[in-house]
Amino acid sequence: MGNDKLNITVVSNSGPLIHLAQTGMFHLLDIFSNIYIPRKVYEEVCIEGMPGCSEVKDAGNIKVLLVSDAETGVIKSKITGKLHEGELHALALSSKLNKIFLTDDMGARCAAERLNIEVHGSVGVVVLAYHRNLIDIKQAEKTLNDLYDVSSLFVTRAIVDIVIAEIRNIEKTKNPDY
Repeated sequence: MGNDKLNITVVSNSGPLIHLAQTGMFHLLDIFSNIYIPRKVYEEVCIEGMPGCSEVKDAGNIKVLLVSDAETGVIKSKITGKLHEGELHALALSSKLNKIFLTDDMGARCAAERLNIEVHGSVGVVVLAYHRNLIDIKQAEKTLNDLYDVSSLFVTRAIVDIVIAEIRNIEKTKNPDY
C-alpha cells in the first residue's frame, strides 16, 4: 500500500480522532499533511484513557491551536442549534482558516454546511484512504464495519453497506478479477 499523503490541511473535531482510534485505524489520518485541532478538542480527546489520546499526542501532523471566545461567538451567531464547546471551537477554526472540517456529529455537520464549510467524517476518511491506496479493499471493508460494530460512532448499518457496495464497485473497475 502506498502512503500517498495529500497536501491538504483539515480541521478536526474530536469524533474522527476517537472513532478511528477505536477501530485501530487512526493512522488513516496520516493522509492529511496537517490536521489542526482547537485546544478544546485536544482537551476532550486527551483525557486519561480516552481513545485517541496517545495517538493525538504522538501524531506529527496534528497541531493544536487556540480559538478565542470572540471567534466562537461569531459562529454561535450564525448557526441554530446547540453545539458542544469543542464543536464550536473546531467550526470557528475551520471557518477562520477556510479548511475542510472533519466531524462525525450531525449537528456540527449541519452547522458547517450552513457556513459553507466542506465536511467529511470518519467514513469519508476511510473511503479517501482507500482511494489513495493507503488501505486495500479488505482493510476498508473491515474498518467501515468496525466503525459500526466497534466504535462509538452512530452510523447506520445501511450507510455502511452502501459505502462498502460503492467501494466494491470501484474495486471492480480497478481490478476486473475482483
